[in-house]
Amino acid sequence: MELRVEELQLPQEIRFNYDELKKELSEKVKLYETLVYSDDQIKSAKADRADLNRLKKALNDERIRREKEYMKPFNEFKAQINEIIGIIDNPVKLIDERIKDFEEQKKQEKKQKIEEYFGSCMPHIPVWLHLPMIWDEKWLNASVSMKSIQEQIDVKNESIKSDIETLSNLPEFAFEAIETYKSTLDLNKSIAEGHRLSEMQKRKAEQERIKAEQEKVRAEQDKMCKEQEETLRRQMRDSLAERGRQAATVTEEEIAQSAEDYREAASANGVHIFDGGYLAKEEVVEPPKELPMYVCFKALLTVAQARELKEFFESRNIEFSRI
Repeated sequence: MELRVEELQLPQEIRFNYDELKKELSEKVKLYETLVYSDDQIKSAKADRADLNRLKKALNDERIRREKEYMKPFNEFKAQINEIIGIIDNPVKLIDERIKDFEEQKKQEKKQKIEEYFGSCMPHIPVWLHLPMIWDEKWLNASVSMKSIQEQIDVKNESIKSDIETLSNLPEFAFEAIETYKSTLDLNKSIAEGHRLSEMQKRKAEQERIKAEQEKVRAEQDKMCKEQEETLRRQMRDSLAERGRQAATVTEEEIAQSAEDYREAASANGVHIFDGGYLAKEEVVEPPKELPMYVCFKALLTVAQARELKEFFESRNIEFSRI
């Protein structure tokens, strides 16, 4: 199949009074550019405009007519060519699909061979290493031989084994570096990331140690404050009990002494008072004064609030000290 086109004679040149029209119109354009119409000349101006528009329309109509005549054979030729091309496209599309299916089948067969070879290397490579981690899409190209692919896989496996050995010998962060390497297969990046994770763990451990020490100190302070508070409460209870006992004893003695003095005074005046025959006025005993005691407490204050609290204590003559 081939295209054969018969030679044809191109249409002759279309001739018209081009030079004459161009010259005449150019002169009129110059005239119209400087011409100023008066009221009486408006009618003449409209006539000039109508003449020019008629000439313009005649020129354009003739161009369109000639263009259609000249383009008719070409348009017929173009339509025929496009029809033939459309007929060609159908088998080309079918052939293209068959070729792609064939090439895809060959790629799958080659991929299976690559997977089989990689599987044969498994006893000598880390268990976490999988083929997609080192896969190169160019391996499926027909121009790349299986021998070349096998050599590349061997080189990659040896490089990975060497990198793992290097990371395993790191003194501090070998585990972190190896874990990073499993996902990146980048030695330098794994070393840097392992160091970063190790430093983070150290900072975390240090913070936890400081926190534990602070909590221990806080617990000891709380325990000491509770013990001091309990001691003060016990001392207060003992002091109040002792004062209560002393107050009760003094009251009974004073009552007995007052009764005896009253009997002696009454007898001297000839009045005899029998036991139980008088009314003894019981003396009102004032309750013991409250003793001050130390009270331990903690408060979350700003600097200004702490100063106000200090001024309050000083205004009330309250002794205070830092815990």
